[in-house]
Amino acid sequence: MRSRLEILPDEMLLEICRYLHSGDVLYSFFGLNSRFNQMTTFYWQHVSLHRTCYLKFLHIFTKILPQISSSIRSLVIFEIESPLYFQSFSKIHSYENLEKLTLVNWTDEKLFLFLETLHNMRNFHRIIIQALDLTESMKNGCFLEKVLSANENRLTHVMFDHESDAFCLTDNDKCNTNVYRNILQLDIELQTTKDLFRLYRMIPNVEKLHITFKRPWTKVICNQQQFFYLKELSVYAMSWFSTVEDLKTLLRISPVLENLSFVLVSHDYSLIDGQCVSALLPLTTKTFHYSICYQPSDLNADLNCETILQTWKSIPIAYSICENDKRIFLHTTNYQCNRLSLRSLFHKNMSVQKDSHVYNKVRHIHIYDTIALAEVFGIVQQCKFVLDLIISMRTLPPRNQVPVKTPKVLPYLDRLDFLSIQGNPSDTEYIEKILSVAPNLSAFSIDFDCLYKLLSNDDQTLLLYYLLSRRIVILCIRFENSLIDNLTNEHIHCIARIFSRVNHICFDLRNSKISIQSRLISSLLNYFPKLIVLSLYGKLSDEINSNKNALYEYLIEQSTGRLKNRDQFQIDYGNERVK
Repeated sequence: MRSRLEILPDEMLLEICRYLHSGDVLYSFFGLNSRFNQMTTFYWQHVSLHRTCYLKFLHIFTKILPQISSSIRSLVIFEIESPLYFQSFSKIHSYENLEKLTLVNWTDEKLFLFLETLHNMRNFHRIIIQALDLTESMKNGCFLEKVLSANENRLTHVMFDHESDAFCLTDNDKCNTNVYRNILQLDIELQTTKDLFRLYRMIPNVEKLHITFKRPWTKVICNQQQFFYLKELSVYAMSWFSTVEDLKTLLRISPVLENLSFVLVSHDYSLIDGQCVSALLPLTTKTFHYSICYQPSDLNADLNCETILQTWKSIPIAYSICENDKRIFLHTTNYQCNRLSLRSLFHKNMSVQKDSHVYNKVRHIHIYDTIALAEVFGIVQQCKFVLDLIISMRTLPPRNQVPVKTPKVLPYLDRLDFLSIQGNPSDTEYIEKILSVAPNLSAFSIDFDCLYKLLSNDDQTLLLYYLLSRRIVILCIRFENSLIDNLTNEHIHCIARIFSRVNHICFDLRNSKISIQSRLISSLLNYFPKLIVLSLYGKLSDEINSNKNALYEYLIEQSTGRLKNRDQFQIDYGNERVK
């Protein structure tokens, strides 16, 4: 008997769709018949096309989206896709039922123009902006106001993710700040506390405020409550040392605070004294989540852990201590923040904790000051649901490696999607151990010197190469103070023969002597036949800068038949950037 796809039940077909990207589902199944259209309704309502090749993207955009635009409730748009979306959002009644818009990898100048096309969408109340690049082309405050006022002030929830650049709102001193009473929730990274109090003038009705601070506190005199409707305050400040006075200032910004979350680092002993911290909490507090990395100013200070624990009798806590320099990592249980940033030296204590549920909400881990990859296992072991893992190797000054009793088995990290190794570790064999327990790892970021050493080592196991080949489809290579001055075809071939399934590549050349040249681009296109998106950051060569239009014809000539005309691909230029 001849089998057909239609004989499978809807449940099995939808299970198959889970293994496909949403763009592939729309391209493959839309319009076949009424049953398939009904079955894939979810993929009409929630659209993301960023892993779709250019010609498929054009087909979906021109043939399918016009038929389903009124059904779309959430939409993800990368900046590289923006030219066509500029046109479609300008049309009347397009995306009239859109509720949530996610914008990824945009610059402020291009996003400013795009926001001007968002009009008359009565259900569109939520915008998420990821990996925003703030340039010097406009003031941060003016750009933020453009976001808050989008869609005729209908937005209620505005969220910038933790990978977006930090806003400096004090550059807006000479501008007339408008009031946006529509905003009920704002997630944002700010430079200092001065920027926080500038927000009061802009969003007086905000009820939820999730803030990351990038730079040290700026002392602000606060004689009156600032946000009269603010009930939920979350503060993430891991880039500098807070004091008890800073915490007092934050707790005074609203008279109705109920839900509090703080992630801090400090030299101030008062911030690890439970009685002192409890005394600061407002009477309106309903939930309190607290995490602090404490480093004593005096390394000879006598720290009594039992005494510290006694002060936290009213609030359950967990803690780890680094015996080398007496640093303490203390937090309320269970750890509620989705981000965890820790020195690798805490691995020894965390690896012996028995409660496997303490860090279940952690999705993004940054482990820094690392000497060897083996040091991170004790921390990763506790975070089974992590999505992103970033490991930063220690540079200067050097320190001695602490002996590591590596766990025999890492947990099954089935949600881990992104791994970044910053630096050049000596024990690269542990990369294989991470890959082995992360079946859904798809994105890998690594320094070129580390990667080239890894791929050129004849002693590496074939399993490592197999896992890299099977897992990785998005590859980012940094040339951070790289030892090489020229990237040759031999280098590219060495990488391409292992990463055979890669469809997205990013080369970051900003901190190297290598410039972006036409020859480099054409080599990457030829060595990576499945490539969908190529991004290069760094200095543009004189040949590209002098005639950017000539790059189209050059790539068509050099692409060995892959690119036959200009309709098959698109080039986007920016400041020190080619995509």
